[in-house]
Amino acid sequence: MNFETWTVDLASSSAIHPTGFKVVVEGDPRNPMGVHPGKFPDGLTAIQQARLLRCGLEAIMNQAQNEGWRQDKSRFAERVQPQTPPAHKPTRPILSLKK
Repeated sequence: MNFETWTVDLASSSAIHPTGFKVVVEGDPRNPMGVHPGKFPDGLTAIQQARLLRCGLEAIMNQAQNEGWRQDKSRFAERVQPQTPPAHKPTRPILSLKK
């Protein structure tokens, strides 16, 4: 089995091996926050499964690096709003042991 043959799709942040195994990454493909492996082909040992997963991740990262892929941060900027303090913050009594 050739572990280095992958079809990478950066639009969906995924890679598909000719055996049908699919790896999807979450976040930036060059530095993923999460990895979602598909169903492994039958008859693979645990070492071969780990190698297949590692080679799939390397294929995604290499493709993203070769194409100079940049994550679109504008969609995250819309969700995160800067916090503003309330206009009329009530004063609270201070509890202190000092006399």
